[in-house]
Amino acid sequence: MMVEKFFKILSIEFSDLEEELNILIDLINKKRDRHEITEYVMKANSTLLKRELVDMLIIHKKIMEISPDNYQTVEEATVAVIDIIYGFTGIPEAVHTYMEKRVQKVLRYMDEVC
Repeated sequence: MMVEKFFKILSIEFSDLEEELNILIDLINKKRDRHEITEYVMKANSTLLKRELVDMLIIHKKIMEISPDNYQTVEEATVAVIDIIYGFTGIPEAVHTYMEKRVQKVLRYMDEVC
């Protein structure tokens, strides 16, 4: 039961991260429209953020394919999730960091509330 809750809360956190990255992309476009940054800077930044978003979505999907029934404890599930996150190589390191921080946030929440 706790493992299932872990995955549900984690999915919500990853969806929130997706929304945050989309907001950053929109913000960059608005800064360009207000001539606060150049077209070049906007394209460089938005390209990186879009790459991070796509990579994060791929990892999120892979994690959500895991069956909570395969794990006895949240700790076991956490190890599997972290392995998946860091198992994707050749992607911006920020993606690993963003996602691991969300995992840690879920663990702190579960320690306090569950």
